[in-house]
Amino acid sequence: SKSLGPRRDTLAMASSREREPALVNCLMLVRWPQRREMVQAAVASFVAQDHPNRTLTVVNDGAPCALSAAFFGCGVGGRVLQMPSPATLGEKRNAGVAAVPEAAYSASFDDDDVSLPERLSANLRAMRSRRPPAAFLSASRKYIAIGAIDNIVGFELGRCYGAGMVAADVTDALRWPSQDCFEDHSLYEAVVSHAELRSRVAEADELLYVHRRHASNVTAPHRKDMWQGVLPLQLAGPSATAAPERVRAMLQRHAGVAFLVDSEAGGESTGAT
Repeated sequence: SKSLGPRRDTLAMASSREREPALVNCLMLVRWPQRREMVQAAVASFVAQDHPNRTLTVVNDGAPCALSAAFFGCGVGGRVLQMPSPATLGEKRNAGVAAVPEAAYSASFDDDDVSLPERLSANLRAMRSRRPPAAFLSASRKYIAIGAIDNIVGFELGRCYGAGMVAADVTDALRWPSQDCFEDHSLYEAVVSHAELRSRVAEADELLYVHRRHASNVTAPHRKDMWQGVLPLQLAGPSATAAPERVRAMLQRHAGVAFLVDSEAGGESTGAT
């Protein structure tokens, strides 16, 4: 790893910005039009976030696509970054971070996940409440859905592998490796080996997002290395048992809305951040 770059001293800046709504760059990696229905649900959950200062960066190495007028009509900003195909997940994450250099944090908004509206704000509180502020927040605790995203069958306490949210000083110092699987885990290993960052790793204790099982993430490596086993919702308390209905209501507000659409040309589609 390399030492923290001169672009910003995030530790010093964090203190002065603690009362400000930090800009969070939410990264969604797609290969359009694969998982089209999943993508719309994931973007809908971005739109529903209660953290006001956020932007969506869709990094696509598939057919050209664009964020729709319906997306920008929700009062949020974002862009589509087109990359040559095939690009690895690590390359796409690095490109997404570089597209919004002013962001204080980057958050994973995977196309097979749906986040509850409080996810970003709760993650930020968890990071900023620490002294010094956390720089890497693992998102290894999650609801598990099979098939339909509101078919939540339980929850999982995974290992510390998901880069749920990372501060800018992590992405100033380190890069995701050019991997197409477990790239977040590799970044985590780099952070905990970094002299200046290893003490600033935290775990998200709350259940704030739903992860959908599908053909691409039921492979043997995932089962062997990442999963800890699905536990019944009742063990997580009343708020967990209410999660399916909350997800259903959130998505119903945008039922039938296409937030990401086919585009005639490649390149970048942008709106206000």
